[in-house]
Amino acid sequence: MPPRTAAKRPDSEGADRANPATYSGDAVRGRRSDFVRPKTAQQAVAEALRHDITTGKLAPGSWIVQETVAEQFGMSRIPIREALKTLEAEEYITYVPHSGYRVTKLSLTDLLEVFTLRAILEEALIRDAMPGVTDEIVDEMRSCNAEMDAALAEDDLIAVGVFNRQFHVLTFQASGMARTKRIVTQLWNTADAYRPLYSPLLDMPKVCKEHVLMIEAMADRDVERMVRLNHEHRAHAIAPIHEIFDAQSDASA
Repeated sequence: MPPRTAAKRPDSEGADRANPATYSGDAVRGRRSDFVRPKTAQQAVAEALRHDITTGKLAPGSWIVQETVAEQFGMSRIPIREALKTLEAEEYITYVPHSGYRVTKLSLTDLLEVFTLRAILEEALIRDAMPGVTDEIVDEMRSCNAEMDAALAEDDLIAVGVFNRQFHVLTFQASGMARTKRIVTQLWNTADAYRPLYSPLLDMPKVCKEHVLMIEAMADRDVERMVRLNHEHRAHAIAPIHEIFDAQSDASA
């Protein structure tokens, strides 16, 4: 007597006939590359608020009222609260007891400290990463800088900021120092609300040209040149940062 086999459901039979390589029992097992899991409400809200912070829509020190956000997104306060906790952990926002959440606000001293810490930690990451740098990483850096150039030509400063950050992450992508990477990510997050304020004061064509020099250093696997260029590149933001705080001080006087 032949072994019993499970009867196929009609919809399964149709799928097998339509695309046997994908749905039949002979298909290769594994997760589909074309499937994108839908965002949860919490993830969607966090992403939207993160975008508002990094583009300057929510300025440093801006209060984020849960009830208002819930009304704007048309959902309960539960996913809003969870999204705010996520952004707090990422250091985009700060919780003030008895008052609520606000976009992280830094003093000039605080912001300069962030840049000082980045200088120290990014150097360590670049030195650790250099032995593992591949031609693929260097090519990604070239592509990222080209995208940044194109965004700059279209005066899309939001895209410029996105590609700039991606570029710098690539400089230490090959590092195995995961904890240090997380700290550097938090430092970038903490200062992100200030980027829309000082970025317009930067010589952006010069920034892109400096990126080219950094790409060449990475291609040559020249760690000392790369570290030096990275320090010089970051230092260009210091004068504009002083400028925006001086302007705020004059406005409040």
